[in-house]
Amino acid sequence: MQPRVLLFELMSGRSRWLAERQAVLSRNVANADTPGFRPRDLEPAGFADLLGRKAGGLEPVRTSPVHLAPAPPERGAFRTVDAGGAEASPSGNAVALPEQMQKMAATELDHQLTTHLYRRYMALLRTALGALQS
Repeated sequence: MQPRVLLFELMSGRSRWLAERQAVLSRNVANADTPGFRPRDLEPAGFADLLGRKAGGLEPVRTSPVHLAPAPPERGAFRTVDAGGAEASPSGNAVALPEQMQKMAATELDHQLTTHLYRRYMALLRTALGALQS
């Protein structure tokens, strides 16, 4: 696999993980008044998770352009875990809104960083292609 393709796969995987985490955190906030609700979060994604591959297993490799490409990872491929940490209210709800909002803000900043890196890398490729065409 060429380095630039790997970089795009990593950025794409990171964006998928951040989008899914934002959805999980949004559900936590939406259920802040639901009795007995326990907040969830996504398990941090590893290298293999971001590439959409299973670690440790054999996988098909595309060795020719006429071969079928592997299917992209399905939505919801990341594992949710119990967020814990917050003390439950008398109704049994353990969502701490300030904590959830802080996590959402951090996720948004990470998404902005990933998007910025993608744009910068694309600009670098465009510059390189422009120099090759001259």
